[in-house]
Amino acid sequence: MPQTKRIIVTLGLVAAIALLGVSPLAAQCAMCRTALTESAEGRQLAAGFNSAILFLLGAPYLVFGTLAGSLWISRRRNRRPASPPASP
Repeated sequence: MPQTKRIIVTLGLVAAIALLGVSPLAAQCAMCRTALTESAEGRQLAAGFNSAILFLLGAPYLVFGTLAGSLWISRRRNRRPASPPASP
């Protein structure tokens, strides 16, 4: 299996495993959950609050993933051999 295909398969498996564990992450900390679910209005806000926390948790991964991806692409482009000059 080529190296790039192995990396893609590994990242796919890691993403699948991470997505399977999303429901426990929706609980967040016990104090925040208790404070939100004690009132009727808090129960309505709890789902949005948990989603917002997960969204904010993913933002740094998006930033660093974009930076790492752009660095990887630029290094890959620099490794390509230059084409020989055309003969007149």
